[in-house]
Amino acid sequence: MAVDLSFCLSLLLVSTQLLATPSRAFSAAAADARTCGSENGLSATARSDGSGLDIDRLRNTIASGRVYQQRGFFTEGQVEALLSEVDDLRASGALQPSGLSNTNKGSKQNFGKVDREVCPVPWWKESLSGEAREIAIDLSPEEKERVAVRAKLRDLRSSLSSLLERNTMVDPGLAHECYYSRSTKGAFLDRHMDERHEETKGSRGWLLPSRRSISWLVYLSDPDWDEDINGGQLRTFPQAKFNGYNPGKLEAGSHNGNLQVGWLLRQQGATVPVYLDSWFKTRSVATGDVEPHCILYIVDEKSYSSVEYITRPWVNDLVQGGTAADFLKVRAKLDENEYQKCERAESDGCLFVKKEFASSFRLLEDRESWSNGNNPDDSVIEDIVPFRGSLVMFDSVSVPHEVSLVKAGTRTALAGWFHEETQAFPEDFYDS
Repeated sequence: MAVDLSFCLSLLLVSTQLLATPSRAFSAAAADARTCGSENGLSATARSDGSGLDIDRLRNTIASGRVYQQRGFFTEGQVEALLSEVDDLRASGALQPSGLSNTNKGSKQNFGKVDREVCPVPWWKESLSGEAREIAIDLSPEEKERVAVRAKLRDLRSSLSSLLERNTMVDPGLAHECYYSRSTKGAFLDRHMDERHEETKGSRGWLLPSRRSISWLVYLSDPDWDEDINGGQLRTFPQAKFNGYNPGKLEAGSHNGNLQVGWLLRQQGATVPVYLDSWFKTRSVATGDVEPHCILYIVDEKSYSSVEYITRPWVNDLVQGGTAADFLKVRAKLDENEYQKCERAESDGCLFVKKEFASSFRLLEDRESWSNGNNPDDSVIEDIVPFRGSLVMFDSVSVPHEVSLVKAGTRTALAGWFHEETQAFPEDFYDS
């Protein structure tokens, strides 16, 4: 693996900042356990909210890092009205080719006719706050259907904010996104993540006021879509052995506002999410002042009330030539290979507090491994067929996904992301 020399030097520099770490600390937990849902391999009891969502299945599916799908979310009339708008936008030139943007390529994306076409939805912003026109006599049947769609999506966002306890998602002022996507024969999307921890985004990580929280799509595809004939499945890679999830207590994606960055694939026992806390209180050796450091932790699967730190604290600002994700991947490999050597000098040595943590840690997003043809370790493949009118949702942080090759037909979707506020600096951080 080729690594920039300045980045290697920064690893050495950061290692001098590592501090001894307590094995346990207490953290808050919330929400009661729920019965598992029936779809995507889960068993179920069905409770529905006003939007027709299966509450228990929704909460458990999202918490487990899988995809929730609900057939018949849009009526046929609503689907037809949206497809009519897509046709108008195509005729005006608003839909443009766009494959999967890779920021490492900058402007050299080389999108072409085979790629999907996308376009921002023109009425989205006004629909967030309910400023869309009410159904009235002077509206055409298609316009009435689209107004109903706006209200349905607004209700969906409100329901998700409450059911998933993502309280700020209900704020219409956040940068919620919505677009049309249209793919025909030959189109596909490579594997990717929709969102990631702020510390893995480089210098811009903490600048944005909100982040993607829930990824959603409502398919407008051709009728009678068949995965063998048409292709175009949403292919996801959930963890096979993440069995200890519990909505509100142990979830893929985030914990107490700290976003997930990886998995711990323990040889004995189930897989558990690894979260990154950017505000771990550490007293500076040089000044004696309390300063925020980064640290990785897992949640206790039995009590849900305590966490175990699997690394020592480090200062992410000292990681040069790469992101926190790059740093963690390299340090995990170094610690696994040379643990006996580095553990002899604890403050200047290993990042991971145990060799087993270093050897079993895997990044959520490992593009290098993916580009070599590998699936995420210990994952299973779950395909979601883009049935016409169906709603699909998943946590934006935790689900690696791709779109399989469209073999025939037109795969259209109204899609987007519901945002929640970016984690704020703790107001009480410097309190004694």
